[in-house]
Order: sequence, then structure tokens, then C-alpha cells
Amino acid sequence: MARLLMLFIVFSLFPIAFGYGKELKFAVVPKFYSVFFDQSKNGCIDAAAQIEGVECIYRGPDISSVRLQDQVINQLIDEGVDGIAVAVTQSKYLVEHSLKRAKEAGIPIVTYDSDFDASINDDPKNFRLAYIGTDNFELGKSLGEELKKLRPNGGTLIMQSGRPDSPNLNLRLMGVRSALSGKKYDAPPGKLLNNDLGWTEVREPLFNFDQLSQAVKQMESVMKGKPVKADSFIAVGGWAQNNDALYREMIAPYRGKINDKEVIIVITDTSPEQLMMLKDNLAHINVGQNPYEMGRQAILTLHSIVTKQKYEEIIYTPVTFCTPQNFDTCDKRTGM
Repeated sequence: MARLLMLFIVFSLFPIAFGYGKELKFAVVPKFYSVFFDQSKNGCIDAAAQIEGVECIYRGPDISSVRLQDQVINQLIDEGVDGIAVAVTQSKYLVEHSLKRAKEAGIPIVTYDSDFDASINDDPKNFRLAYIGTDNFELGKSLGEELKKLRPNGGTLIMQSGRPDSPNLNLRLMGVRSALSGKKYDAPPGKLLNNDLGWTEVREPLFNFDQLSQAVKQMESVMKGKPVKADSFIAVGGWAQNNDALYREMIAPYRGKINDKEVIIVITDTSPEQLMMLKDNLAHINVGQNPYEMGRQAILTLHSIVTKQKYEEIIYTPVTFCTPQNFDTCDKRTGM
């Protein structure tokens, strides 16, 4: 009887000894709280709800700041989370600080939306086990290809991005340039277009550092044609349209330019508010991502890693193409 009791105790403790039977806490860390990234929170929560014993923690900074993001990750490490999915703001800083701590603590890291630069130890996989998100180079190519359809003979271009050191955004810039120039570049963000297959960038990209009001002001300068004039505008993120009221107020005087295609507007992401802007002919095309699926797959992947199951190292989430003609039928499952 004593022997049976001892065996019962041993086997009842077996799952705990090997990390099973306890609540697993997985964190999803966005670049900052926003309409876009908050969709990854929804995917994270839904995935965790479908797996017994798994909790989703969605936590990030209020503004885009690598130091604030680093602080959030350090807090999560101190709290003993079991895995971290991070949208990388700036590769080098995070790797040298919080993510180095996470790796040393044996906490698995995956990236979503924005991966590490290829320059990280010459292999970003040294610091992350998987990437979940848009194929950012291909997204950039899609933006460029859509512009070519609307302006097939080439033209002048101004692009807008968030930060000059953002890995995913630099891949998108390179994708746009590759689509328009037909060239392959050695490294992101590629080179400024200069009469490449009829396309010229009249200035360096406008960087808004994820400040929505700044993004709107920058786009307004493009619509005004001051200080430099361009007939095409590509935003590799949805910043200017992420404040519906600001965008509508800014764009109202230029509806004639949009209708006459005096300035072609191609913008990333397809939130419900952005689709309404398409309905009202306040842009020409939006190319949408799937942040909900990024958050969902991040939790599923971290769970597979921790429980020693097979997982995919790269999961590319789909994009959709929305126009004033198909805004009500284009795939809204992307969330953005």
C-alpha cells in the first residue's frame, strides 16, 4: 500500500517537474498601442482562450520608443513569463539589453510584424525561434505594383515611413523600389529612385516616428506640392489614416486632385475606418495586413515551442487589396 501511495505521488508530480500542469503565460509586445497592434491583442486573447492553462499578456508602450519597449520586456522577464512575442522597434538595442536577458533566462523569443535586422549576429535566428507576420519585402512590392497599375508610364514619388531604423519598414521601402525600378538591392531600404524605369523619388522618405499628427502634416505637404511636388504618394504604414478625423479634415481640400489622379495615393492597412475612406474616394488603394492572425499565431507558436511540439519558423500572414470599387467585399478578416 505504501509503495502504491509513493508511485501515485511521483506520477502526480511528474507534469510539474517537466513544466506541464501550470499556467503558461505568453506575452505579446507591440511596438506601441495603436489601432493596428491592438488587433494582435485580440488574436492573442482568442488563441489563449482555446488552450487550457494558457494566459495571454498584451503589453507595450504608449508611444513608439525602443527604450520604453525594452522596459516592458524587462518587466515581463521579472514576472517570469514563459515566452515573448515582440514586434521589433530597433534590433540592436533590444538584443543588447532586454532580449539578451530573456535568452539567458531561457525564455523563448519569437518576433511578429517586425523581425530583427539580418545584421544581428549575421543571423536573426540566433535571437528568435520564429517570425510571424507579413512578408514585408513582398508587401512593399505589392504597393509598388499597385502604383504602376494606376500610373503605368512612371512618375514622381514621395514615400512615408515610420522610423529609419525599423527593420520591417525598411524592407517595405526596398520592396517598393524593387517593384518600380526592376532592380535587386543588396540590403534594405534599397536606393533612392532616380529615373529608374521612369520613376524618380523627389526626396528621401518622410519619417513620422509613429506620430499620427506628424504623418498627417507630412501627407498634407505632398498634397500641396510644397516644398517639392510629386504625382504619387506611398505610405508603407497606415499612420496618416489612423486618426479618421484628422485625415478627413486634411484631405478634404484635395478631393479634386484625388478624383483627377493628379496625386495617386497608395496606403498600407485596411482598418474599418480606412475602408470607409476608400468608400468616400479619399485614397486610391489600401493594401491590408492581418495583425489579428499575427497575435493568434504568436501564442500558438510559443505554446508549441514550450511544449516541445513541431512549429513553423516562418509564418507569413496574408495581405488584401482594397479599392473604392471593392471596399465592401475585400477580405475584412485582416482586421487592418
